[in-house]
Amino acid sequence: MVATLALVFAISNQSLARMWAFIDFGSGVVALLLLTFAVLWGLAAADQFVLDPNHRLIAQAIHRGTAVGGLGFLGLHVWSKISLGSTSPQAAAIPFTDGAQPVLVGLGSVAGYLFVAVTVTGAVRGAFARKGQSRLWRALHMSAYLAWGSALIHGLRAGRPVADYVDLGYGLCLTAVTVVLMMRLAQGRTKRPGSSKKEKR
Repeated sequence: MVATLALVFAISNQSLARMWAFIDFGSGVVALLLLTFAVLWGLAAADQFVLDPNHRLIAQAIHRGTAVGGLGFLGLHVWSKISLGSTSPQAAAIPFTDGAQPVLVGLGSVAGYLFVAVTVTGAVRGAFARKGQSRLWRALHMSAYLAWGSALIHGLRAGRPVADYVDLGYGLCLTAVTVVLMMRLAQGRTKRPGSSKKEKR
């Protein structure tokens, strides 16, 4: 009874329409924000200059959690675009085959595949370590930067014209990742006093 009344109330107040509007437009934005946080916290988790081992474990947990959340919203984004007819299942599955925007939609598909690959390889990192393939794992995991850049371009240009605050938010994401990545690269050239090779990632 309560569920029925809630459903009638939601329909009468156009809540379902608003929810669909959010899913259509907002799920992709939320996915990109969460995946941006995942990239940032992944960089933070590799830090050996500012964070101690316990803090790096916390950063790794946040990194993994935001990555999983980002993939969830990414799946919702793809499903909504197919359901609403914005693209076809084939165009979503096969990059650069969309009839209207092959490059921009294709970049989104490429980003999705890469993010899934990065997440899976991150989950099975131990298998790479046992086989002595840490360099391969690192190369695969670093493709997250390519995925993130492709997702950023896709998000800015593939959909409807965005508001100024969305452009600003994407710009802040780009700035944050660039700054933290540059800091990480700078740290990589300087060995922390007392650090061992075993600690390096």
